[in-house]
Amino acid sequence: MPSSSCPRLVRSRSMSSTTAPAQPVTSRQYVGESVPRREDFRFLTGTGKFTEDIKLTGLVYASVVRSTLAHADIVSINTDAARAQPGVVAVFTAADFGDDEVGTIPTDWTLPIMDGIPARYPLARETVKYVGEGVAVVVAETRAQADDAIHFVDVEYVERPAVVDTEGAAREGAPLVHEHYERNTSYLWHLGTGDWEAVAAAADHVIDVRLVNQRVHASSLEARVSLADYQVGTGTLTLYLGTQNVHVVRRNLSIAIGIPENRIRVVTPAVGGAFGSKLCLYPEDVIVSAVSRRLGRPVRWAETRAEHFTGTSGGRDHVEYVSLAADDQGKILALKVTTYANLGAYVSGMGAGIPVVAGMVFPGVYDIAVADVDIHGVFTNTSTTETYRGAGRPEAAYLIERAVDELAAKTGIDRVELRRRNFIQPHQFPYSNATGMTYDSGDYERALDKALDMVGWDALLAEQEAARTQGRIVGLGLSVYTEFCGFGDAFQLQLVGFDRATWEQSVITVTRTGSVIVQVGIDAAGQGHETSIAQIVATELGLDIDDVEVLQGDTDIVHFGTGTFNSRSMSSAGTSAALAARKIMAKATRLAAHLLDADVDDLVYQDGVFTVGPDGGRQLSFEDVAVEAWRGVDLPEGMEPTLKEMAVFDPPAFTSPFGVHVAAVEVDPDTGAITIDRYIAVDDCGNLINPQLVDGQIHGGVAQGIGQALYEGLSWDEDGQPTAASFMQYAVPRAHQLPRLETGHTVTPSPVNPLGVKGVGESGAIGSQPAVVNAVMDAVRRLGVDNLDMPLTPAKVWTALQEAAK
Repeated sequence: MPSSSCPRLVRSRSMSSTTAPAQPVTSRQYVGESVPRREDFRFLTGTGKFTEDIKLTGLVYASVVRSTLAHADIVSINTDAARAQPGVVAVFTAADFGDDEVGTIPTDWTLPIMDGIPARYPLARETVKYVGEGVAVVVAETRAQADDAIHFVDVEYVERPAVVDTEGAAREGAPLVHEHYERNTSYLWHLGTGDWEAVAAAADHVIDVRLVNQRVHASSLEARVSLADYQVGTGTLTLYLGTQNVHVVRRNLSIAIGIPENRIRVVTPAVGGAFGSKLCLYPEDVIVSAVSRRLGRPVRWAETRAEHFTGTSGGRDHVEYVSLAADDQGKILALKVTTYANLGAYVSGMGAGIPVVAGMVFPGVYDIAVADVDIHGVFTNTSTTETYRGAGRPEAAYLIERAVDELAAKTGIDRVELRRRNFIQPHQFPYSNATGMTYDSGDYERALDKALDMVGWDALLAEQEAARTQGRIVGLGLSVYTEFCGFGDAFQLQLVGFDRATWEQSVITVTRTGSVIVQVGIDAAGQGHETSIAQIVATELGLDIDDVEVLQGDTDIVHFGTGTFNSRSMSSAGTSAALAARKIMAKATRLAAHLLDADVDDLVYQDGVFTVGPDGGRQLSFEDVAVEAWRGVDLPEGMEPTLKEMAVFDPPAFTSPFGVHVAAVEVDPDTGAITIDRYIAVDDCGNLINPQLVDGQIHGGVAQGIGQALYEGLSWDEDGQPTAASFMQYAVPRAHQLPRLETGHTVTPSPVNPLGVKGVGESGAIGSQPAVVNAVMDAVRRLGVDNLDMPLTPAKVWTALQEAAK
């Protein structure tokens, strides 16, 4: 409602304004405050809507027939018996769709040195490349009928040799995943500067270690669901699915099925967890879209948990050989890495680029002048790899932090002191490392000091030494990490084949009643965007946060966006929202000055009220100004009606969050089970928009990192059959297995965006793996165990202890 102390101005600048004195106000400052998440209510009360909750008239259900072999030629597919099953509407194979109906699935990242991209069709045409690849789709009136009918599709195969070991696949003579290529190595990318051989030859110390960063799985609460609704009358398609990027899905779907983008609408209800696995266009999204167009009915496919393990892209899956050369004081002189990165059978959306960007941060937080890095992207007969929380940076942090601990063990230099001696110093920023990445800002020693103080490092060391005298197997580990976020520097990214925009736009509309609608191109999957974007805009406009509504996840409402990944939401979309709000304020202030017959410089604005002069006087509320902007009768010369603005922010560079994680562990000698007794996380994500949301993101990331360190791992036998296709074989940590997380922060603002934010969504998953594994290695190294690869399962640890004791 209009301010009761301010009559609405209608026509003329000469009209007298109210002269009531300004009311005492305090500035509304939501940025930096732990505002409760506005999203929580609907999820806690069960009123949130997921894709499976959407009911459409005439809905039919799809179930996919999947390959039971890792590599085979398709001889024939007989669908007659399936078509005769109760409720079956149709059965389709790849042969039922022409190239104009269903084409190949595009990727978003093709490295320029790659010898093309293997064609990936939604349904296999002649050959299957991994267990779980779709070969046919059954459509029925109910999901149960569709699920039953797929067992009546008879597929005849001729099996081929399969290769699942990444290193083995890269060797000469290995069975080829794609026969039209000469080898399984899709690319060999070199990074670095300087002469490793010369430096290593003159160094006092050289350490070598082989590390395995195993395949892990997002294990989201809601598996993938796709619901397509093609309208014959308008020739338009609506696709409902939980995705992190509705606009990229729309673009790639348009390419795959030949419907123009302007006739495709992609809508994301609640996602139910994504963690990178729901970032790309999947075969099933294309299948239901094509089938809906063919049948003229809405079609839904809902992934089973078994399909989620075998069909949804996993993450990591690198084998790494790392060497460090150092002088007698522990100064790291050079780094050498050879990585074998498993791409899977095909190139997923961003799968090819992740190993390369990992290589760009292999030096971590250390001032290392020389680097020699070779990255092999390798095809295998397994499902594809994609982004998974951190996407390259956890692999890099694990590599360098494990290697630094090995160097400390060899040289006898205290591991904390060794890190201090090699840190990039604050005065060196912006800092370009030896593998081509520029860090915007950092103060690693300050974060380290805070983490050591929080955990009581020296006292804890003394306690553990005392525990060892009692025969207990205890250890203390730490990691210091940095990463890159925000996907800035679009020109440089395009040089390495990245086929997405880096900029983000926000549109803000002030309604006639003074409430605010913000449209952003990011897609929330649990990060709290509705809250944090509202905090930014409410602070910029000096309004109550409840007056700000944030819209996202619908291509008909938000016309463009780059999506949610790489912890870019606040640095890109948050910044563009702030810039759009500042445009709104500039226009509103100019209009208020006009209506109050005052100079812009004479206005004071606080808590939604424009006042002439600092001591009160003539006033107008923000809502009054909005009314006049929409009425459009008495506007300054050249001003258009409405308060609506758009702003675009294209980050000029990456941001570089960093932090220090510390873990204290104990190993049960009888079982090999590991207990984490203390866990400290000190993270620096620049300025904090909402500390509570920041801590929540760190908690979730640390849980996933601990899961990879101790429990999780996808694997296949030598024939390519999955050996972890359910939660019976794939262990995720339960609540009682996680420690109480103690979090702290330092603040080093980013210079590359006006909010000074850096990103935090992936930080916990980056710092946690090396901290936990280093702690376990500290516990077992003195017992003769030199190296253990994740996951550090009880069986693996117990076996290593028994072997070392012989």
